[in-house]
Amino acid sequence: MTTEQHAFVDWTSRDSDQKATGAMDGRTVTVTGPLGEADLHEEYTGFGTSSFDPSLPTSDAIELASKPANPEFTVDFGAEVHDAVFYLGSLGSILTLPVDTVATKLSGDQGFTIENNNVVLGVAKNATDTTPADSNGSIRISRPQPFRSITFNLKPNAAIERDGVMLQIGRVEKFVDWTSRDSDQKATGAMDGRTVTVTGPLGEADLHEEYTGFGTSSFDPSLPTSDAIELASKPANPEFTVDFGAEVHDAVFYLGSLGSILTLPVDTVATKLSGDQGFTIENNNVVLGVAKNATDTTPADSNGSIRISRPQPFRSITFNLKPNAAIERDGVMLQIGS
Repeated sequence: MTTEQHAFVDWTSRDSDQKATGAMDGRTVTVTGPLGEADLHEEYTGFGTSSFDPSLPTSDAIELASKPANPEFTVDFGAEVHDAVFYLGSLGSILTLPVDTVATKLSGDQGFTIENNNVVLGVAKNATDTTPADSNGSIRISRPQPFRSITFNLKPNAAIERDGVMLQIGRVEKFVDWTSRDSDQKATGAMDGRTVTVTGPLGEADLHEEYTGFGTSSFDPSLPTSDAIELASKPANPEFTVDFGAEVHDAVFYLGSLGSILTLPVDTVATKLSGDQGFTIENNNVVLGVAKNATDTTPADSNGSIRISRPQPFRSITFNLKPNAAIERDGVMLQIGS
C-alpha cells in the first residue's frame, strides 16, 4: 500500500497580531486574521493527546482569536494544493469554511463534530486536571479544484468575548508503493490509485519497505523504512523517465546516496526541500550530490529531497544522471512522493 507520512508547518514569525508566517515543503505559508500567541519553537504540547493522529508531543502552533463578530481568517499555502490538514486545539468555537469545501474529521474527541460538510463545531468547556479545555481534533479540507488559499470564519460556541483556538497546518505526504522491477530497465509501483513507472538502467529494488536510508534528518518527513529503486548513474549520462500515470502539478523526489549530477529538463524548477550541505541545486534544474565514502556515523554521498515543477501539468519527466566523480557507476536510491 502507498506509504503516508505527515508534514507540518514550521512557523517562524508572527509579524503582528494579524499575520503569522511559516514554511512547509519549501513553500511559504501564512495565516492572516486576529491572532494571539505564537509557539514558534515546538513548545506547544496540546496536540500530543489521543485527540490527534498522529499526535505531536511538541509542535509549533498559532493561536486564532475567535470572537462574537465572527472574524475572517485566511490561510495561504504558497502554491496550489489538493487538500490540507488542520489541527485544532482547544476549539470552543464554530469554524465555518466556504460552502464548496468538504471537511473530513480525521481525529478528535466526542464534542468535535462537523455539520453540512463545511462547519466544524467545538464544545466550550472548562479544563480539569485530567481533561483539556474545549474540544480538540483534526480535519482534512478539500475543494472541487486545487486551491492556493482558503478563508474561514470563527466565532465562540458560547456566550464569551474571546476563544483562543490553537492551529497547526499539515499535509499528508504519499509515496510510491513499488511492486516490481520487471528487468534492469523498468520498475513499477502505485500511488493514489495510479501506476507509476521508472525506466532506465536500474540496480536493486527494495519492494518491501526495507530501505532505511531515507530515515535520517536529511529527509523531511523522514521515512524510517521505505521502498526504493536504485538508479545506475554512469559516465555516459544515461536517461531515466518517470511516468506518474496521470498529469501532476509537481512531484517529490527523495534521493539517497547521491554522488552524481542529476539534470532535469530546462523548463523544470527543482526546489530543495531537505538535505545535507553537499546536496545543492544549480540553475533551477541541476541537482548536485557530493561523492564521498561512508563512515560508521555518516552515510555515503549526499542525501536530500526536491520538489519538481514545470510551467504546465505533466504526466512524465525525463532526466539524466552521471557520477560527480571519476567512477564507473554510482548507485542512487530513489523514492517518489506527492
